[in-house]
Amino acid sequence: MIFRSSHKKRQVSLRSLFIVTAVVAIILALPVQRSMMQKRGRVWVATQNGHITFAHKYDATTGKYDHNSKFPAPNWLVGLLGKDFFDSVDTVVLDNTVVVDLTPLTNLRDLRSLGIMIEIDDALDFGPLAELRKLEHLHLDYTDISAERLAEIRELLDWVSVTATNHPTIENANGIK
Repeated sequence: MIFRSSHKKRQVSLRSLFIVTAVVAIILALPVQRSMMQKRGRVWVATQNGHITFAHKYDATTGKYDHNSKFPAPNWLVGLLGKDFFDSVDTVVLDNTVVVDLTPLTNLRDLRSLGIMIEIDDALDFGPLAELRKLEHLHLDYTDISAERLAEIRELLDWVSVTATNHPTIENANGIK
């Protein structure tokens, strides 16, 4: 009888171990999935010869970047889990390869600022950027974008500040001053 009692205690302990393992796995699943998605987005930006800046370098109170800021996790832990586990991509600049597809940027769920400073395909679909609800700024430069197309983008991304240096505005294109 005593033997069965201690055996039952081991079963309860084993069951508890399985439950604790399942809970830990569920808790870690979301950050791991987010970091894997972000890594895919970062790899795509790298294939475009683009540049990224992580969120820990941006100070929201001053609105400025501190490129000398320290990463928010120890190097040994970053080496183990990867930088995407601890920090999100804040800014992307695409300025080296003609941009033909923006869909891979949807992997960067916390993207706040995007700069496209090179030619774009005339049929480039800006629709995927509508999935990036944290996007605040879109800067277009050297894109040869028309005023009408710029207006369409501003309407599509109505919560985003869309700027286009050296490009016409709708008012100037229609002769209104």
